[in-house]
Amino acid sequence: MRQPQSRAGSPKRGPAPGQLAAAIMAAIAVALPLPAISQQSDVPGTFKPGKVGRSLDRTFASEASGNRYGKWYVDGAHGSNHNDCKSPQHACRTIGHAIRLSAQGDSIIVAAAIYPETLTMPHGLNLIGAGAATTIIDGEGIGSVILNGHHGVTVSNVTMRNGGGDYGGGVGDGGNIYNCGYPHNASITISDSVIVGGRVRRGHGNDGYGGAIYNCADSTVTIINTTISGNRAEVGGAICNGGKLTIRNSTFSDNNVRQDKAGAIANYGLVVIDNSTFSRNNSRSIGRGGAIQNGGILYHAAGTLIISNSTFSGNEAGGGGGIFNVKGSRTVLQNSIVANNLGGNCSGSLTSRGYNLSSDASCTFNGTGDLNDTDPDLGHLQNNGGPTRTMALLQGSPAIDSGNPGGCTDNRGHLLETDQRGKPRPDKEDSGGCDRGAYERQGD
Repeated sequence: MRQPQSRAGSPKRGPAPGQLAAAIMAAIAVALPLPAISQQSDVPGTFKPGKVGRSLDRTFASEASGNRYGKWYVDGAHGSNHNDCKSPQHACRTIGHAIRLSAQGDSIIVAAAIYPETLTMPHGLNLIGAGAATTIIDGEGIGSVILNGHHGVTVSNVTMRNGGGDYGGGVGDGGNIYNCGYPHNASITISDSVIVGGRVRRGHGNDGYGGAIYNCADSTVTIINTTISGNRAEVGGAICNGGKLTIRNSTFSDNNVRQDKAGAIANYGLVVIDNSTFSRNNSRSIGRGGAIQNGGILYHAAGTLIISNSTFSGNEAGGGGGIFNVKGSRTVLQNSIVANNLGGNCSGSLTSRGYNLSSDASCTFNGTGDLNDTDPDLGHLQNNGGPTRTMALLQGSPAIDSGNPGGCTDNRGHLLETDQRGKPRPDKEDSGGCDRGAYERQGD
């Protein structure tokens, strides 16, 4: 099979490869009005079609000298790109200019503002905002908010919105983030952030994968305490993953697709999920995997999906409204809730490590402590405390205190000592087991 070409024309290890949630828009609107800054022609972070992978090293020449592992400051309201950017009082105006000054391992501290930029990472660095409600990087549909082909990039305390894919203008993959390294693997960690409003569609060959994020084979994405909502793609409304994707304490909601595969996550690599919530994702009434489709995304590749203490509810598909596992792929769940998804909760063969709950018989859970055809009595997706929205266990829920009596653990057997919100797991008053799902009810 001919390998698809990267944006630089080199063989790539993965494929060449919408309405926002009202609650997310309301949260972002709280920060407005914020100072918006204009793009400047000398900003190296501006997207240029055809530059990714190996070409990143040639696109930028770091101007940093003697500031190894230093800090660079950006202030869209009061900064100037004529400043030295080495203190809050002498901050840059644009993030892209600070990136140009940075060296491997440096940190870029970004003040509250709306930054209409698309950024290409020339090396590993740390991008740190003042909070997701106030530090907003807006791709304006021009291109992916972040293009990364390098190891060791971290992004925290920002909102990334309205990305338009790696080709630009809504065409390509990875609406808000395109993570793909060639010949070296790329890695990015996103924490305490919001990723919203990414849009990608088919344009050149196998395009339109991952409305929020595209992660190439052999590359790594880690998501912590983050909301991914209101993104849209042809396949994988939120994420298309061919590498390793780790998700902890995060919420995926209101993501959708045009081509009937994977409302939130399309996987042909490895996905590990702990303490997370998937709700109101949609792959259409004739589609598969309202929340997740595991395998069968590209090149008939199988996927591996491992889920611990997570909640899937209110997603929609023609089959597998919660999870669709393609034959030959592997899906493993423990201490999790899959309930009230349109099109059935599950489709395909799943493996239970025990203490799961399904509101219908479609998951055929048969492990120790499993419950089928049982309503978990979940509340609506809302703010229940913590950095992301969750679905509370209502009083009397059969999921309360009925998790593994030996403790709720991740896939490696490590105790999950808090729930998605950061509350104690199990509740300090519990004498029995922890709760099933992403939410641990306190006081019961």
